[in-house]
Amino acid sequence: MTDDHKYRGTGRTTKQMEAAPQGSVYLWVHGDVYYPKKLAEKIGRTDLKIVGPGWLENGWLGVELTGLVVDHAAQLNERQSHGLLGAITRIRPREVV
Repeated sequence: MTDDHKYRGTGRTTKQMEAAPQGSVYLWVHGDVYYPKKLAEKIGRTDLKIVGPGWLENGWLGVELTGLVVDHAAQLNERQSHGLLGAITRIRPREVV
């Protein structure tokens, strides 16, 4: 069982998801992404790629991102913080055609 309940109920995650650019990566607070995936589905944001903090350690390498949102409750370690800085350099806005 996870500790998800302490992150629920404030509405901040919902607001972050709603404001995320189309096709963004949404970084959840830990590796169990069941809850945020269900929340994204509920609010119609199935375009979001929901990942845990471990993604920052090498999941972003070679990937072009349209956006990256870090959940308000995420607490990153030093390696993940370093990865976040690298992942930010991979963000390219979507071209409107």
